[in-house]
Amino acid sequence: MARLNVIGEGLTEESFVRLVLAPFLGEHGVYAVSRSVETSRRHRAFRRGGMTDYARARGDIVRWLKQDRLARVTTMFDFYALPNDFPGFSSIPKGSLYDKVRHVETAVAADVGNTRFIPYLQLHEFEGLLFSDVEVIDSELAIEIGDSRLPQLNEITTASETPEHINDGYRTCPSRRLVDLFPRYQKATDGIRISKRIGIASLRRKCVHFDEWVTRLVALA
Repeated sequence: MARLNVIGEGLTEESFVRLVLAPFLGEHGVYAVSRSVETSRRHRAFRRGGMTDYARARGDIVRWLKQDRLARVTTMFDFYALPNDFPGFSSIPKGSLYDKVRHVETAVAADVGNTRFIPYLQLHEFEGLLFSDVEVIDSELAIEIGDSRLPQLNEITTASETPEHINDGYRTCPSRRLVDLFPRYQKATDGIRISKRIGIASLRRKCVHFDEWVTRLVALA
């Protein structure tokens, strides 16, 4: 099997890869493992999770490429609130949302300079994927508040071209929209449960950029 190491922005992305994406990839001949991005290192102690700056993220990417020379390495970082020191960030084109994120990914790939590296930035953040099936969101979370929020969820998706287009405003990004509707929402638990129930196939149908990434990963086999 082809081997793939995935660096997630935090625990949620790490868990999504391990519990949802990796089993799917395994069925297609790709063995994937994940860990959160390293954010600090001092002597032998280090911390993981949370995007601080590009230099630290790049260091973690390059480190894993060197440590495991037979595997590919990919990322799952949020495009939302991405540090502005990422390559290509200062020259993002005016084109479509997909043109913008591909521009930054291409710049990061060029900066790392290793053919085994596959950069991926999630539009706009992990919760965007969940809006691929708002009925699943509602059925999983409405029980906690004792009332359905399906009309509001449908309104959000109707206003956006795709789940990946749900915007990156501070109050209107996907995660805060969910918290506004379901105050007890926890991404590391609820988010993973919802995404697992939706399934990779549905996520790919609704999310173009996510599908492009998964297509590249499957092709590694």
